[in-house]
Amino acid sequence: MAITRIIVVDFIMAGSLMEEQGYDSEQSADNLAELKGQIIVDYLEAHYPGVEIYADIAIQKEGGTPRPLEVMVYVGEEEIDRRESAALQQRLMHRLTEGTAGSVWAVRSE
Repeated sequence: MAITRIIVVDFIMAGSLMEEQGYDSEQSADNLAELKGQIIVDYLEAHYPGVEIYADIAIQKEGGTPRPLEVMVYVGEEEIDRRESAALQQRLMHRLTEGTAGSVWAVRSE
């Protein structure tokens, strides 16, 4: 069956983003969420043209243990292709790691 929809959900724990003091965790989390969303959408649009795409990056203000990226690749209306979901999750995690390296999204407090 053909892929009909891809849903990607990621969580940012703003309180755990920066180990150093002097950063605006809320603005940094917003920037990171925007960057991650763009990386995800750009990748999916390039590799899955014509497929319905949903990408949601949630921000939790508190710190905590990072949650893994969730990827659901649908074939048909309600059937999830678990193998393709896991493979795509790995590819996206790699892209996100590369694309967010260097903390270009981090904002120093004034």
